[in-house]
Amino acid sequence: MKSIQTITSAIVFFLSSFAVQGQMKSSAAVDSLTATLYWYQPSSILSHDMAARNRVWISEEMKNKSSILGIQQMVAKGSFQPAQGANELKQTGIYTEGKTQWQKTNFWGRFSYDRSSEDSTAMRHQSRWNEDAPVYFGSLKKNKYNRETYKLDAGIQHPFLNNRLPISLAIDYRLGSHYSNNDPRGDVKDMNLQFELSVGHNLSKISYHLSGIWGYGSERVNVGYKNEKYTKNTEDPLYVNWIMNGFGNAHERISEINYNDIINRTGIGGHLLLKPNGADKIYLNGRYINEKQSFRRNDNSKQTYLLLNDYTKDISSIDFLWSRQMQNQKSLKLALTGRIEEGKDFNYTYLSNNYTYQQNQMQIKGLFGFRQFQTEGSIALRTIGKKDGVTGNAMDVDQIKAGIGLNRRLRINERSDLLGSVYYLRQWSPANDLSVSDLNTGNFAKQILYRDYLYESASSSTWTTSWVWMTHRDKTDWSVQFQLDYQHRGDLMSLNYDLSALPGKDRFLGKLGVAYIF
Repeated sequence: MKSIQTITSAIVFFLSSFAVQGQMKSSAAVDSLTATLYWYQPSSILSHDMAARNRVWISEEMKNKSSILGIQQMVAKGSFQPAQGANELKQTGIYTEGKTQWQKTNFWGRFSYDRSSEDSTAMRHQSRWNEDAPVYFGSLKKNKYNRETYKLDAGIQHPFLNNRLPISLAIDYRLGSHYSNNDPRGDVKDMNLQFELSVGHNLSKISYHLSGIWGYGSERVNVGYKNEKYTKNTEDPLYVNWIMNGFGNAHERISEINYNDIINRTGIGGHLLLKPNGADKIYLNGRYINEKQSFRRNDNSKQTYLLLNDYTKDISSIDFLWSRQMQNQKSLKLALTGRIEEGKDFNYTYLSNNYTYQQNQMQIKGLFGFRQFQTEGSIALRTIGKKDGVTGNAMDVDQIKAGIGLNRRLRINERSDLLGSVYYLRQWSPANDLSVSDLNTGNFAKQILYRDYLYESASSSTWTTSWVWMTHRDKTDWSVQFQLDYQHRGDLMSLNYDLSALPGKDRFLGKLGVAYIF
């Protein structure tokens, strides 16, 4: 933890030193950007993504009357992955997004559909968006998983009292279906719906909003066997189904393999915008969310279900963005995001708390633009801790990521540009520890815990290059996007346990997409 605290202090100093630099002049409005630069320029993406997370700012950082419709193919392959990852992933996505204004009301919306196929994934039947939950089913047998996910995000804002009282509503909806093709066959359905209602006050140099958050969701998991010989088979360890209820606290379960996870979420938020002069914009957003998950197995009782686990999680987050427009076509943007998650369960088998989860994350990212160039740098800190009271298993890992990149826009001809970027990211773990009980933890759980520990504590280097060809015409444009990532790990920690597989040496990722901008 000392190394994390030292770097945190360095980041605070870095922020304060930047705040007194630069020559100021009036910043250009978002609407004056060309559509292609708005959608693909890194500095614009930084502001756009902040507004997408905090929709009280859609009128400030979202370009009006600009929409995009695209399709993207992604392929990832490699064995450097956590225990419950996939050796190969193929995903096709269709997406559309845009903002418009009718009279004084701003409307923003984004819809996406993703269809993916995972090859050789094992040890957990899951939706991949609730990975810290203590309850799940799994087996050692590798499966092929197909996934379909629909997401709809929207934001509406209308100002009252001569633009002094804006009221905003943000809606997030997700629907997912996930199933495996071979025994043990998993069938996972997930749904998530969240509303955030905000009331604000606009002054000449300051705007602030207060928000209330309510959400509901569920995961429904069923596991079965098409081949009847596996329904009572405990001889072949590959096909045995396990239920995890904690951190490494797993038991065999070969009948009534189902549970429902009912999720309720409430919270509050605050949002602040400062405009001290014509050159600077400073955004500060914060949220606190309390999430309650109830894991239940269907049965024939009067209650119709058996309680397995109640999992409560407190989530606090901060989202800061400072942008400055300077003379001579120079610009600077600095973003800081932070998130603290604290989870604990109530296990109905032991009638007490058994599992605890803690994750702290912070990232700072800077972008400096000069004419056709943009340089960027980032540093991220992450600490993760998991503990199980009954088994005595515990894992604590500190991680640091540091990256640097260069972006350049090249003019091809009067009708098209090429935006190219290269980025290098280095990750390492300055402190880590794992404790696994030999007596209270079986082989299935040990395969997960040890392999995840090796993955999380390993150092790695990632090289990324991306290219966007884009037209620039009067009303409509086209773009073609290409990205290639290569990740290579360093040495692994030594273990005194024989794993069926170790995290591999590397992983590749490629993306290719086409978009129509209108």
